[in-house]
Amino acid sequence: MGADDRKGILIFSDRKGTTPRREKIYEISQVSEVDDGFPSNTVVSSEGTRAVEQTGFRELGLNSWLCGNIASMGIVTATPVQRGCIPAILAGRDVIGVAQTGTGKTAAFVLPILQMLGREPYGIFCLCITPTRELASQISEQFIAFSSGMTLRCDTVFGGENIRAQAKSLMLRPHITVATPGRLMDHFLHSSAVGKCFKNIRCLVLDEADRLLDPGFEAELQAIMHNLPTANRQTMMFSATITKSISALQDLTLGKALLFEAPQDNQVVSRCTEEYCFIPSKVKEVYLVHLLEKAHVEGVRSIIVFTGTIQKCQMLKEMLTVLGVNCVALHAAKKQAHRLASLSRFKSGEVQTMVATDIASRGLDIPTVDMVINYDVPLIPRDYVHRIGRTARAGRAGRAITLVTQHDVSLVHQIERITCRKLVQLSELSEEATLKDMARVFAARRAANLNNGGACGFDDILRQRRARYNK
Repeated sequence: MGADDRKGILIFSDRKGTTPRREKIYEISQVSEVDDGFPSNTVVSSEGTRAVEQTGFRELGLNSWLCGNIASMGIVTATPVQRGCIPAILAGRDVIGVAQTGTGKTAAFVLPILQMLGREPYGIFCLCITPTRELASQISEQFIAFSSGMTLRCDTVFGGENIRAQAKSLMLRPHITVATPGRLMDHFLHSSAVGKCFKNIRCLVLDEADRLLDPGFEAELQAIMHNLPTANRQTMMFSATITKSISALQDLTLGKALLFEAPQDNQVVSRCTEEYCFIPSKVKEVYLVHLLEKAHVEGVRSIIVFTGTIQKCQMLKEMLTVLGVNCVALHAAKKQAHRLASLSRFKSGEVQTMVATDIASRGLDIPTVDMVINYDVPLIPRDYVHRIGRTARAGRAGRAITLVTQHDVSLVHQIERITCRKLVQLSELSEEATLKDMARVFAARRAANLNNGGACGFDDILRQRRARYNK
């Protein structure tokens, strides 16, 4: 969905922009020196920031109330993406922010939006769209946390919850609405009254924009944008990876949108040790179990295991449970209440291991995650960046291990090309020590498959859901 406006999706508003000028590149240290907005079609680079590493939030234009809230949370200095984007948002600019995971992109739009809302409080002031339910809940928590001392009404709108209760809450016009595309589209299609609640929105945020601009969300975005005003609307897009769709939008907006882009080789978290283990595909589960048991002995606090499919995610969860590993699963086939419960148990430290599909790869900020294991190599290389971004966040150290079979070599080469980093072969595993548990792991795998494949088992439930969806 590169040329989005040709398909009828107007992402950026039709506010009158400045006259386009020749493209210039500015260092972060120059951003705060611009008084009357930013030069048109500007690309802000995060290079050359050594002189302003200690930049506080007051210097970015945030008021003392917000700075007090930030300080109370133990945050001292602004990150590069915050230094590059907050002054532009406060100046009324459309912004596209691209920076590595764990660098405070959420705060980069939450803070200036709260300040603007304080000057002109009404609802619905801001709509934030994000691809997953878990991320919607987390963004809402960020708005609430940073708005201490302000009577903020922030609603989340996503599937798995009562749609009538959501509609009733939207009719009361909360200040901030954080929504997933599918459920918000449902509201717009079924109630024109709900659509009218958004007629005066001041800010539109697309978080994880690279995912939202994928063809899979095209129908939802078309319906949503059709119901949103374009006049006097400020649009912000944030992502950890830049795609052709995002680049095309920057070209289409001419002088309106500021693009902040971290250096390409800095989009992967810098303190994450990236390793791979080349193994036969038939014994992947054996190596996974050995890695988990070894990690727990070494004192690793929390681990996320990423799989490529829902079925594989559930099978591994069942298998690990049979083996006595206390774990939870997170995937789209679970009911919303069960998803929240699983995530809550993992965040609280009640369980150390979470097996998940890529719905957990974006935005989730869990400080105790010390290790990520890619059981399946992601088919889309940029998803690798998001997956390993669940560890080594906010300057902490972390470790990512990818299980590679003979079928995955080309995918690994693609990942290395986009990250500009070579994965290091894991050398500390003894094949003999790993494979001694083969019989035990294979027995547990058979038990898990029998459990999932039986009457009223997971596979049966999944088939029934798909049949209902396809009617």
